[in-house]
Amino acid sequence: MPFKKDASNARKTAKKPARRKRRGTGSSAFSKAFNRYNDGKVSLEGLKMVFLYLSYRLGYGMERTAAKAGEGLSVFFGELYRVASAFGERFADFVEKLYAIFMDDLGEPIRVISDAFATIRSFRERNKASAKSGDKSKGSITGYITRGVKRNKHHAMTLISYAAPVVAAIFFFGIVQYTFSREYGMNVFINDENVGTIKNYSVLESADKMIEGQLVSTGEQTWELDATVRVTGIGNKQTLDARQLTNNILNASNEDIVSASGLYVNGEFRGAVENRDRLTRALDSLKAPYENGDPNRTVSFVEDVSVVNGIFFTDSIVPESELTELVHGEVSGEKRYTVVSGDSPSKIASTNGITTKTLYSLNPGLEGGGLWVGDELVVSASVPFLQVKYTERSVREVDIPYKTVTEKNNSMALGTTKISQQGEYGIREEVVDSLYIDGIYQGETIVQSTVTKEPVTKIIQSGTLWNGQVVTGGTGRIIWPVPGFTRLSRGFVGRYPRHDGLDIPAPWGTPIVAADSGVVTTALYTNRGYGIYCVINHGSYATLYGHCSALYVSVGQQVSKGQVIGRVGSTGNSTGPHCHFEVQVGKTRYNPFNWM
Repeated sequence: MPFKKDASNARKTAKKPARRKRRGTGSSAFSKAFNRYNDGKVSLEGLKMVFLYLSYRLGYGMERTAAKAGEGLSVFFGELYRVASAFGERFADFVEKLYAIFMDDLGEPIRVISDAFATIRSFRERNKASAKSGDKSKGSITGYITRGVKRNKHHAMTLISYAAPVVAAIFFFGIVQYTFSREYGMNVFINDENVGTIKNYSVLESADKMIEGQLVSTGEQTWELDATVRVTGIGNKQTLDARQLTNNILNASNEDIVSASGLYVNGEFRGAVENRDRLTRALDSLKAPYENGDPNRTVSFVEDVSVVNGIFFTDSIVPESELTELVHGEVSGEKRYTVVSGDSPSKIASTNGITTKTLYSLNPGLEGGGLWVGDELVVSASVPFLQVKYTERSVREVDIPYKTVTEKNNSMALGTTKISQQGEYGIREEVVDSLYIDGIYQGETIVQSTVTKEPVTKIIQSGTLWNGQVVTGGTGRIIWPVPGFTRLSRGFVGRYPRHDGLDIPAPWGTPIVAADSGVVTTALYTNRGYGIYCVINHGSYATLYGHCSALYVSVGQQVSKGQVIGRVGSTGNSTGPHCHFEVQVGKTRYNPFNWM
């Protein structure tokens, strides 16, 4: 016991030797390489050697990995080659056995047939020799063949068993090729009667729709297609289109039908007649009055009119006289006329074949009223069932107005003008289609327009020199001289004779402004005539402002458009406060509205 106690204490008091921990130490490959080349001190050369060592280890590892992969692939492909070789050997054995079986089955029959042919040839040669020598005895080839067939029936069956599948395959592929190389269509049967061959079913559907649109029943008679189709090879057969099939189907049907010509107006069936010529003559007679043989005139109907030949139910046939009366008849509706320049009520009535009284009755308010270009007048309470229109193409030359440009001239006196370049009209060639309906002009359409000569601008020199100074002229467009007051008490040549301006009433003292820029050439204070007034020259024209109560401008003063020049008054020959406003060109007065 004491011994154990001492041993235990010895273990408790025993100390492990201290281990000094060095930086950079360890058991990894990198640590070993680092310590090997950098023992105690890190250097550039040591790091370089570490890098080279690691590169070597990396390359060595990759080399070993590649070698192992190569060994694995070699084993794989070796095994694959072994399996393929074994399969090839077995397949070769199979082919060899198959060939042996084939030769066992066919070798003997082929040998027998070969021997038979050799024997037959010897028979023939022997018979030819006997014939030459005069020997009458001949071997029987037929008997030989008969005996040979009887003895070798089993060989014949073997040959047939091999040849039959080959012949069947050749026959099958021949049938398939023939079948797919043929073009197929359909025979259409109506009441067991073949009415023709078509390429596809859509032709039959189109024919059915054409029949429904072509046949019009007047009672409860209806059309229902009862057709049977059978697939057939087309070959050299002629196929039908929808129109041909339509006629054949109707000819083969049990309905009461007849070949006729149907009249359609705007797509609506109006009836059919058996004699197309009479209907055509009736339609042509409507257009005849407007046809003059001129190639520039095109005559047609306003409506879409067509005559269609086909097969119709007898219920759709109408008497020829009835259809002729229809196309020549009238229907309810207003026939209108557009007033053109030079028209009068009597002329319009005569042109449209009615009396003036009828024209007035159709247009209440026309009698005693005005007649203006562009007005539409009713000239008939009904219109023809078929209206005829024609267009007439013509070529005309139209003048192109020239522009007028005013240039200011500082060397000319204010108020004087001179034309430095005369204006010339241009020429435009127009191709025009004029439209007439039942002989009445409806309007025109310009089909083509070509300028053959350009207009020449008119240039006017306008003086701006006044009393030795250059005056800024006006713009040529004036503004209202009394802003806010637009009512007139008298106009240009108004309710009383000889009034050459505008009288604009306004309260006493209302401002008056310059209608355009210019220079004041007159500023007078009088008790007669215009009273207190002024005249402003704008270069190519002048404006006058009369009956003022005050003036804020003097002669020679330049003013701007809109500048206040005076006040409204009632001086001179005036009956109340207003502004008398004039526009003067030389000694002639003009309506101021022409400059606004």
